[in-house]
Amino acid sequence: MSIDPRSPLFISYRQSDGTPIAVDLAWALRAAGVPVWHDRTDLPPGDTRQRLGEALDAGLSGAVLLVTPEIARSAVIREVELPRLLELEAADAAFTLSVASTVGSATGRLDYTAPDRLLEREPGTLSRLDQQPASTPTERARIAASQCRRRMEHLRPSVEANGRTLILDVQTRVPPFAATVDADLVLRLRPPADGQRRPSREGLEDLRHFLAELPQLVSIAGAQHVQVRGGAHLSVACALGAALPTTLVGRTQALDTSGAVWAMSGDAPARSEDPRIGVVDADTGEAERGPVLLYVDLLPERSDAAVEDFRAANTGKFAGYVHLRPLRDELLDPRDAAGVVGEIRHAIRVLAGAHRTTEVHLLLRCPYTIALLMGRTLNTLVAHLYEWENGDGPDGLSGQARYLPSLVLRSGTGGSPIRSVTLPPGSTPESSS
Repeated sequence: MSIDPRSPLFISYRQSDGTPIAVDLAWALRAAGVPVWHDRTDLPPGDTRQRLGEALDAGLSGAVLLVTPEIARSAVIREVELPRLLELEAADAAFTLSVASTVGSATGRLDYTAPDRLLEREPGTLSRLDQQPASTPTERARIAASQCRRRMEHLRPSVEANGRTLILDVQTRVPPFAATVDADLVLRLRPPADGQRRPSREGLEDLRHFLAELPQLVSIAGAQHVQVRGGAHLSVACALGAALPTTLVGRTQALDTSGAVWAMSGDAPARSEDPRIGVVDADTGEAERGPVLLYVDLLPERSDAAVEDFRAANTGKFAGYVHLRPLRDELLDPRDAAGVVGEIRHAIRVLAGAHRTTEVHLLLRCPYTIALLMGRTLNTLVAHLYEWENGDGPDGLSGQARYLPSLVLRSGTGGSPIRSVTLPPGSTPESSS
């Protein structure tokens, strides 16, 4: 059976003491663009052994064996999952089998002999595999990055055949499932909690780790261009764009839900002689220098209430303020994407320059495609991003619309463009497990 590198990854673990780590590892993998077959979300009801066998036979690109102290008690792993995984690994080098472990030695380091011992295998059967610790979020992010790098290596021929274009499918609002998606990276973040629109704070932390790896992943895949499709919270889209600088990616395309292409090749163009957007409100403030606020409001119907509340709650904080709106009473044309982004960039630079600052606070109300392309233009700036929210009201479902801090971006300095996650903690949705 030929291994499809775009198929899901399987996580094998003992539920009694491995469930919390397996859940977080699954999300770290999904945030790194690797789809996951995980029993809490993808295992159909029925006989456990039979269903697991069906899952393994359905098509997988690889697996992570999560080793915890109680794995020795799992006959299912020992007799059903592990033999099949080893068989797949031996049959095809494209099948990536690795070990994530929480079992340490007497010295406090990872016990590389534990997998073979606990699962009653000949010494060297599992210890020869790549083994990494999995006890902390950072360690789980490293495992995810390692798996994704292998995925990119196996996908390089198809990326090259596709005009050196890497396809990234992103969703941040809906729970994932393990069906094969014909994208090179399938990025899924933990969905919002019930009654909330804001992204998951834990999901943003997962994303922060992944974006530090994205430039290298693009290089490993041999890509010169990137196409993004799906849908995302605007702060996430902007952060993705910041991780795809023009020095790395020549052409970036963002597809909206109708399939229309919003594209930008190279730097955003200089200000157009036929502008599409303009300033409809501005406040220079009394401070000569300091952080500035920009409201990018590009949807057809104007909506100012949440912004006015935000400004009132932050009186005296910003040295200057600008509100951008389309100059024409019509939907933006995807063909004008690069020009629109260039005009937004110009407005940001003018406002920041007037107040001698690199600290810009952005309230976005625009297509995610614009937010993504705009993120590519924020180098040298410290950008504070916010998310619109109307949940968490008295009834638990709705409340007054407001803007909540989400992310602080600083691109062009190496590592992840997400400098910090500023989103207030929310309740944890059951669907995120």
